[in-house]
Amino acid sequence: MWVTGNMEKESVPTNCRGLREDGSYACKSKKVMVSTLEGIVTIFNEEVYIPSDDTFIIVEGARYLIERLAERRFTLVEIGCGTGYVTISVLKNVLNKDLLNVYAVLIDISPCAVDSASKSVKVNELDTYVDIVQCDSASCLRGESMKLILFNPPYLPVEDYGGWLAKSWSGGREGLVVWNEFFDDSLRVCGRDCVIVFVISSLQNLGKVLQRLLSNCKCVEILVCESFFYETVCSASCRVGEAN
Repeated sequence: MWVTGNMEKESVPTNCRGLREDGSYACKSKKVMVSTLEGIVTIFNEEVYIPSDDTFIIVEGARYLIERLAERRFTLVEIGCGTGYVTISVLKNVLNKDLLNVYAVLIDISPCAVDSASKSVKVNELDTYVDIVQCDSASCLRGESMKLILFNPPYLPVEDYGGWLAKSWSGGREGLVVWNEFFDDSLRVCGRDCVIVFVISSLQNLGKVLQRLLSNCKCVEILVCESFFYETVCSASCRVGEAN
């Protein structure tokens, strides 16, 4: 499904409007690969960003935050879901604690990622709890609709848009073009007392990131950090709304 427009501006969902002329509705890659990490099976092709160090950092941060929140009901969205590994890991952790009132929306602009996430969610037997949508950032969601928002955006300060895989790591100028888009949409779809969990990197312009966080978040917390020889990657949270 490709969803266009901003549902907040329209009174009804735009839903499916047919096959796009540029062919971006369908994934052209036919090669299928399977991987198992920490009991989670992912199905993907060469055009999908596979779980890596930054993936595990946001998973650890999200798990830590959820345990502290002690919530028994979740509506969450992952923007730029890739294989779906992050949400699958979070859901498995939540469901293992008998928190059954859970609903998740996985979003990606890439048809290859949407196909991968759909298959991965199904093989992990979580399709009862998840809907998957192909759209640009969270433009397909109504405002103030989510409790928890996750995103691990492309953050490398490069502009390489040659294919779907290149788009999955190309963050644009200062590594902030996609990050800003995801953060803006996260703020829009945040419901009452909402938390946004995201990835930041030392390769980005962190001064500008900090300015945005201080201007929009009631509380900012660095959750998990790991240093590599070329960068430091952290997961962080931004609480929005009526937080204490």
